[in-house]
Amino acid sequence: MKKQTFDHLVSLAQQESAPHIDVADAVFSALAALVYKKPDPYRAYTWVGAASVAVAACIGVVAVLSWHSNADSVSEIMTYVSWVAQ
Repeated sequence: MKKQTFDHLVSLAQQESAPHIDVADAVFSALAALVYKKPDPYRAYTWVGAASVAVAACIGVVAVLSWHSNADSVSEIMTYVSWVAQ
């Protein structure tokens, strides 16, 4: 931007006056709504519950896989055969 154009815009901006609108009440009410907003008291419980469910799901998957491997008849026979072979 040329310096003359910039200086012309600055002089035009200095000639303007601010509009006479009272927005203080609306701004204060909006700020008050933000300030007095209560935090969710159960947010920490939600995170702990989610973590507990994740751990329980992992334990459940391991338990089901272990049960399936132990319930396999071939695995059971091999367990007895290996005990006899020792």
